[in-house]
Amino acid sequence: MSQRTNQRRKRKSIDKDTEIVIANNTYGMFVWESRSGDMSIELNEHGDEEYVSYRELRQLKKYLSNMKLIITSVNDDDVSIMDVARGLRIDDVYLEYFDLIEELNEEEANKEDEIVIDDFEDFIVDSDVDEFEEALKSKMRPTVINTSVELYKTGQLVNRDKAKLIQKTRPKDVREDFWSDIEATFDEDR
Repeated sequence: MSQRTNQRRKRKSIDKDTEIVIANNTYGMFVWESRSGDMSIELNEHGDEEYVSYRELRQLKKYLSNMKLIITSVNDDDVSIMDVARGLRIDDVYLEYFDLIEELNEEEANKEDEIVIDDFEDFIVDSDVDEFEEALKSKMRPTVINTSVELYKTGQLVNRDKAKLIQKTRPKDVREDFWSDIEATFDEDR
C-alpha cells in the first residue's frame, strides 16, 4: 500500500452541471428515486452506466461511498474522478481503490480520468492473498465480498485461501456453512 501524503489536497470547485458517468457495481438491478421524485436511476445489470450532473450526483453519495455505484469518468478535462470524490468527501474510499486495485499513489490517482468497472473482478482473481486480505480490511470490503461471491458462483474465484478469508468475514455461527449456502442458492437459480 502506498503512503498518503501528509498534505490534504484542496477541494476543487466543480460546476454543478458537470456531467459524471456512474456505473452499477452490484450484481443485480440498481434502482433509486429521489425523495422529491424528480430524479430516478435504473441500472439493470452490473456495469450499466448513467450520466448524471454533479448536482444530481451529490444525492447518490451513500451509494458512491459504499461503491454500489462507481464514478467511472468525468466529462470535463479539468476535473478528475478524485476531484469529484473529494468534493463529495468520499475521497478515502476512492484513494483506497486507486491504491489497492490500480496500484496508483495519491498523486497518480489525482490525475486519473477513468475507472474500468471490471478491474474489481480482475483484482479479486489476480491479486495475491496478502493484497486480497488488505482489500478486505479496507472501506471496499462489502464490494470485495460481493464481487468475490459472484466470481465464486461463476467458477472464477478458485483460490481456496481467498475463499477462506471471505468465510472468516462471516459471523462465527454461519462461517462453516457459508459457501455451501451460496452453492445451494446458486443451484436453485439454475
